[in-house]
Amino acid sequence: MTQGVRDYILETSNVEKEQVLAFGNVEVEVVRSLPDDVSLAKVLHTITGLLPKLYYRGITKIQVGDHPKFADKDFNAMYQDGILYVSPDQDNEEDMIDDIVHETAHHLEVVALEEVYGDEEIKDEFLKKRKELRYELASEGYGVNEYDFDELKYDDDFDTFLHKRVGYKTIKYLMQYAFVRPYGATSLREYFACAFQEYYLGSKDRLYRDCPVVYNKIDELHTKYSV
Repeated sequence: MTQGVRDYILETSNVEKEQVLAFGNVEVEVVRSLPDDVSLAKVLHTITGLLPKLYYRGITKIQVGDHPKFADKDFNAMYQDGILYVSPDQDNEEDMIDDIVHETAHHLEVVALEEVYGDEEIKDEFLKKRKELRYELASEGYGVNEYDFDELKYDDDFDTFLHKRVGYKTIKYLMQYAFVRPYGATSLREYFACAFQEYYLGSKDRLYRDCPVVYNKIDELHTKYSV
C-alpha cells in the first residue's frame, strides 16, 4: 500500500490507528430518542447476529442523537474518532441497521487498514470501475473532463455531479454490474463500505459476481474476525 492511500484512510477517519486499537468496550448513549416504532435493542441484537463481535474492537461508543454534520449532508450516520454517530431520524429498523453496518465498515477499514488496503487490489478494482464509469458517462454526453476519476478521496463536487446531475438511478442503469450501490462510486472508502453492506445485508452472490476482489477481502476478514 502506498503512503498516500494509508494517509488518506487515516486522515478521513479522523483517528489514528494506535488510538483505535487502545479503545475499550462499546458504550451506547441515546441523546435523543428514536421513533416509537424503532427498537434500538432489536437493531443492536440483529447486528450482533450479523457481524463478528471483533469488528467492534476499538469502538468506544454508539451515540444516537443529532450531529452538526447531519444537517449539512444528506446522510444520518457517520464514524469519527472511534464513535459511531447515528441520527435518531430513522425510517425504520432496517434503515438504522443499514446505517450502522455501513459505518462499521469505515471503522473496520481503519483498524484493519493493512488487511483491507495493503495489497492495493481493492484500489485497483475501484479505479478500473471508475474508468468504465467515465467512459459510459462521456458516451452519454456528460461533461466529465472537469472531474478527476482517478481521485480516491470523497469530493463534494464530484458527488454532487454523480448524485444531482447524473443521478444515482442513471449510474445504477449504466453500471449495473460494477457498483452494487451507486454511492460506492464516490470514493474508495465508500466503495468498500457499500460492498460491506452488500455482503452482510444484500446478496453475496451479486457482490462476488460484480466485485470479486472486494468480496474476497471482506470474506477473508469475516473468517478471521469470527474466531
